[in-house]
Amino acid sequence: MTQLHTARLTEIRDLVTLLAADPAGPEAPADQRALLARCRTALVDVLADRDDLARSAAETAEELTMWTGAL
Repeated sequence: MTQLHTARLTEIRDLVTLLAADPAGPEAPADQRALLARCRTALVDVLADRDDLARSAAETAEELTMWTGAL
């Protein structure tokens, strides 16, 4: 599994925060604001999936270290 570097992950999380602040502003066309909102939702979903996968991989690695080979 390829890991995101901490700096890149922080950059993406900061982007989510920026998108939550409505960077286009209320004067932007509705379709542009809707697209930015969809992008934010997609990033939040991808980050949540990434966190779940990282947690699952860590749990699996821990279980493997305790495995004795017995079935």
